[in-house]
Amino acid sequence: MKQLHSKSFLVITIIILVLGYAVSCTKNAQIVNGGNDANGTELISLKVNTAPIIDGTIDASWANCQKLTTTVVVPDPGNDYFKGYVGNSHTVSLRSMYDGNKIYFLAEWNDANKSFNRDPWYFDPASKTWKEEDRKPTFDATGNKVRDAFYEDKFAMLWNVNNTVTDFNQVGCYATCHTSLDPLTHGGATGRHFTKSASEFLDMWHWKSVRTGFPSSQIDDQLQNNTEFDLVDGGRHGDPKVSGGYSDNVQTLPLTGGAPGQTVNVPKYFVPGSTNYYWVLKSDQISGTAKLITGVDVNGILTYSGGTIDPNTDTEFQRKGNTTGSKCMPSVCDVAPFVGDRGDITAMAFFTGSGWILEFSRNLTTTSGIAGNTDVQFDITSDYVFGIGVFDNAAIAHAINSKLLLKFQK
Repeated sequence: MKQLHSKSFLVITIIILVLGYAVSCTKNAQIVNGGNDANGTELISLKVNTAPIIDGTIDASWANCQKLTTTVVVPDPGNDYFKGYVGNSHTVSLRSMYDGNKIYFLAEWNDANKSFNRDPWYFDPASKTWKEEDRKPTFDATGNKVRDAFYEDKFAMLWNVNNTVTDFNQVGCYATCHTSLDPLTHGGATGRHFTKSASEFLDMWHWKSVRTGFPSSQIDDQLQNNTEFDLVDGGRHGDPKVSGGYSDNVQTLPLTGGAPGQTVNVPKYFVPGSTNYYWVLKSDQISGTAKLITGVDVNGILTYSGGTIDPNTDTEFQRKGNTTGSKCMPSVCDVAPFVGDRGDITAMAFFTGSGWILEFSRNLTTTSGIAGNTDVQFDITSDYVFGIGVFDNAAIAHAINSKLLLKFQK
């Protein structure tokens, strides 16, 4: 009896273990225990009761989420449109969770350098003029790169609003990418994003480290529609806003001592005494911390309320070899958080020294999408095709994976 009892106990134990293994190996259980979808396509959003803190650091709750790891590569769309970037790649990992109100994302990708110096203003002593660094790489006559671009790091996601873009789920962002346009009818551009009809919309989430990321803790909530011949951005537009955003830090002033009626472009605002700064806040303009430049003469000397800037003697306003001087001025001003639909997405980022950590969140549903077809509306019973893009010190060239799939753990 004792021996029989032991065998029975062993059989029962094995059955329990097998059943337990079968239960623990359900898809959702694997997600709860972490897991990794290396080089996969599916991102599983974990259902949670407690939201993560959106602060740019990875708290313990993210360890419970499945990690989707994928490689993004800069394609060649033709016409040297991404010249200097084609073939560059990054490894991106994505995680997601959601609660009764919001969806949360954690994105990480490798990047050797934190790029904040977005086409800054510098003074050229040879021509006595103020100029902006080029946002694209500079090449010599033989095609060798002689100067890097001066821009910001960015990250983007694209969503098909109500599946209105019929071929997005098959070809991703290529459904709206056009790179052989007539520049005469497209504001000098040969490439634009736009959809095929007035009923097609993509929701575009565009994190811009300098313009919306660090100063405003937001992702720029934008859209793509079919305005092919918009001379500014083609089919790309910001969602409606009440206030906030950013402007180009540029103005046109009469040139004192120049020919009659002669004007030049110069920076609009600067912050006296500041070094290595990359944006001018709207709040600093209002408080007077940032000064409005009111005059410029033929020697490039700038006038503002309270003093002058002589960039001929203070060489920190000039180029320094392959970089710029510490006092070179930002290319953006009026920087403030978006108020309204364009500010729907909260984001915080951290540069680790070898890459980016980006946390962000948005309501599962928004009034912007319901009223104006500008936002994807997340229904946890549905799956969503999306694409991602990494911009490494690049204005337009981006490494992509255009066909990923978001699923919600039930």
